[in-house]
Formats: sequence, C-alpha cells, structure tokens
Amino acid sequence: MKIKINESQYRRLLETITDDNEKNHIGDKVMVYYNLHKHTFSISRNSRVITHADYVKLTDVEFRVRQGGREKVVREKSKNVHSFVIGTLMDYCKYPCENLPSEPNSNIVTYNPYKYNSYVMKDTEEPIYRAGEVELINLRNKIFITKQ
Repeated sequence: MKIKINESQYRRLLETITDDNEKNHIGDKVMVYYNLHKHTFSISRNSRVITHADYVKLTDVEFRVRQGGREKVVREKSKNVHSFVIGTLMDYCKYPCENLPSEPNSNIVTYNPYKYNSYVMKDTEEPIYRAGEVELINLRNKIFITKQ
C-alpha cells in the first residue's frame, strides 16, 4: 500500500519521529515558561515543547505577558500559561539538573499576575520588557538579568 503526502506533511512527520535528544536547539529562538505540573521550566519552539530544564540561558530577551490569560487568572483564580521569556537559546541543563549554577543576588526579575501586568524588577517593581541576556534557575523559579 502506498500513501502520498505533501512536502509539509513529510517535514512534520520527520520532526515527530526525530529524537529531540539529537538536536540541542542552541541558537534557536524559543519561549520559556514555568511548568506548574513538572515544577521546572518548559522550553518550546514553534509551539512545541522541546525539553524541560532546570537551567536556561537566553540572549536578546523579551518578557511577554498575554493580558487575556492574565485577566482569566485574576478572574477565575486558576493558573494558566500566559507569560513567557522569549529569546535565543544559548545554554540549558535538562531536568533534573544536578549542577545548577549559583544564584546572583541582584537583577532579579519576577512576575505575579495578581500584583503586576508585566514582568518587573524584584527590588524596584519597575516593569521590564527586554534584556540582553538572562539566566533562569530553577532553585526557586528565578530569572536573573546577566546583561542589560
């Protein structure tokens, strides 16, 4: 029996059966969010989770909050994925990671949908939308700006 598929279907099929362990995605533009079920970070590319990591380093970073999702969290008091750190993937340590780097004590970025409508600097509560480089470290779900 023969099955005909077009080129885009063939590419999707190849992506599905290709082992993601063979591809490390360094240099790819990704979206990272905290996974409440796995208690670690999920890294997604092209709307697909490619791996889970306890440490992620990104450059050319954008902090994005989908306001509709935030409003739903506030209204229904139930969590959903609506905030992301987007950037170019430079490094990561897959979950579970045994050798996490130490946490810096400054330039901490945080987000709380009940208090803020964007990511903010933890010490000043000033909104932040971009950064040159960040590290996400899963000791206490923290984001650190390492280069403005």
